[in-house]
Amino acid sequence: MEQMYNSFLIQKVPTVWTKKSYPCLMPLNSFVNDHLKRLDFIDTWLKTGAPVTFWLSSFFFPQGFMTAAMQTHARKTRIAIDQLRFQSNVTSKMSTDADVA
Repeated sequence: MEQMYNSFLIQKVPTVWTKKSYPCLMPLNSFVNDHLKRLDFIDTWLKTGAPVTFWLSSFFFPQGFMTAAMQTHARKTRIAIDQLRFQSNVTSKMSTDADVA
């Protein structure tokens, strides 16, 4: 408890939290704000269904999410998963906080 209290005093994420959390170098207040946004994103997804776009960096293990998306598509379309690839298209649109939700 004392170690956690000392971390709070210097705006550092406590070691106890970092052992169970995603890697982060942010100060404590930014970490908490980011964490709340992640929870809101997942809560909205659960309540309203899958979003049109996903905030990949909100996931603790994005590679697992990407693999699951490929598996879901492979089962739906009956295409072998090793034949699927992700493609990214660069656009000129800038993201905003409203785009993330």
